[in-house]
Amino acid sequence: MVFPDMTALLDVIFILLVFLLLTANVAPRALEVSLPEEGSESSKLLDVEDPITITLFDDGDHWALDKEEYRNWITFETALADKVATIKKSGNEPQVVLAGDKDVSLEQLLKLFSWLQRHDLKATQVLMHADATAVTE
Repeated sequence: MVFPDMTALLDVIFILLVFLLLTANVAPRALEVSLPEEGSESSKLLDVEDPITITLFDDGDHWALDKEEYRNWITFETALADKVATIKKSGNEPQVVLAGDKDVSLEQLLKLFSWLQRHDLKATQVLMHADATAVTE
């Protein structure tokens, strides 16, 4: 029994499949981040009363909340949620200040931004230092 040669048909199907995959529109998922339009020459002094200070370190899963360090996300998240709840119970709106090393991973920063967004909190200031330990001392 002789079968027809399907090589040409398979080549065309493969080319069409690759073309369709490459031209398909993929909706990217991104967090909305509002960046200031002003330059660093017009930066202002921090004018926040009793802020929640969060420090991000560049050595992986290492965080600090108001000078107290945490070595994993779960304990840090629990402490942060407790701090936010305490401030909200007193009738005030929590003000968050982020400080971090210049080499902090994007994953770590986005994890924190995502948490803040889920809890409807806004970062009032984002401070960037060459050495994050200067913020926690």
